[in-house]
Amino acid sequence: MKKIPVVELEEGIKFDKPVYVDGENLLVPENVAIRRKDIERLIRWGVETVATDGNPVSEEAPESGSDQISMEGAVSTNLMLHYTNAISMMDQFFSDCRKGLNLNKEDIDVIMAEFYPLVLENIEESLILTTLKKEGEDPLSLSAVNNLILSTVLGVNIKIPSHRLQSIASAALIHDIGMTKIPQDIIKKKGKLSPAELETVKTHTVYAYRMAIKDLSLAEEVGRIAMSHHERWDGKGYPRGLSENKIPLGGRILSVTDAFVAMRRDRPDRDSLLGYTAIRQILNDNSRRFDPDILKVFIRSIGIYPRGSIVILNNGSIGKINRIRSAAPLRPGLQILVDEKGRKPRKEKEFIDLFTEKDLFITKAVDPKELVKS
Repeated sequence: MKKIPVVELEEGIKFDKPVYVDGENLLVPENVAIRRKDIERLIRWGVETVATDGNPVSEEAPESGSDQISMEGAVSTNLMLHYTNAISMMDQFFSDCRKGLNLNKEDIDVIMAEFYPLVLENIEESLILTTLKKEGEDPLSLSAVNNLILSTVLGVNIKIPSHRLQSIASAALIHDIGMTKIPQDIIKKKGKLSPAELETVKTHTVYAYRMAIKDLSLAEEVGRIAMSHHERWDGKGYPRGLSENKIPLGGRILSVTDAFVAMRRDRPDRDSLLGYTAIRQILNDNSRRFDPDILKVFIRSIGIYPRGSIVILNNGSIGKINRIRSAAPLRPGLQILVDEKGRKPRKEKEFIDLFTEKDLFITKAVDPKELVKS
């Protein structure tokens, strides 16, 4: 990678590849502007150079990685920018945690002040963001922001009061902060963890509580929600073995959203699951892990086939889910990408509503990567 002196960095500059500090710690993803605060931090840390495989891009340069089945076009530029910036800020936040630096909640406050209100105002578009495949980011940061979105949507549909919903969204951002205290060889291990390693991983929930209260000076409720996201409805979770309604409401919400986000993420021992497959696994819970009432609202909010899912219909056409009907989760609306004759539709945004098109139905969900290859 090319080394770039920090003194040559300018506020607002973007690169078409991620920019790293010390060769492995992400500074900003591709096509994300470097902020004045980023430069000031580098100077404060005594960092003299950053590294990237990319080149500077102008404001007019198109983002890389788009294709015919991308969902990014369905999201406003403003929302996408704030989403990407939120992930970038959480990248830096978790990097600071791993380095043992003194933490402050400035980035958390910025995300809650700028991105969180946008999620409330743009529920449908925000759900699409959680389906995008973002490369290069710290898995913790991507998980944090996606959990904020999903928990906010769930909270809105459950009609949680605004002040409590804000606490849940804040807890979603930092719920896995304790994972920065877990040794990397355990986190990256392929295969089954030993009993001792599993117990080590379980400590991340208690770390999350302590760091939220002590290091970030967040409200007690935020800390308790973060600590309880691995409690189970049947009482067999951790760290306290709480059951049913003894688990904080926010913890019960995060339990569902965190499981869904984790299933959709690549791991050392497996690839990510399709949205439909993840939903199906969650539905098979049978009131063991999740609050059944919250699970019902989650399915109504996300759908059996989540937004962004690529599906094949019984006539051979391929579509992308972009509308969910809570009363009929198996009959969503979709944009046709390839028609029954194998051709791209002449209409740029041909839409089919399976609720009214009774002769059509979904036969299976497919991995978008496979369609791109073919």
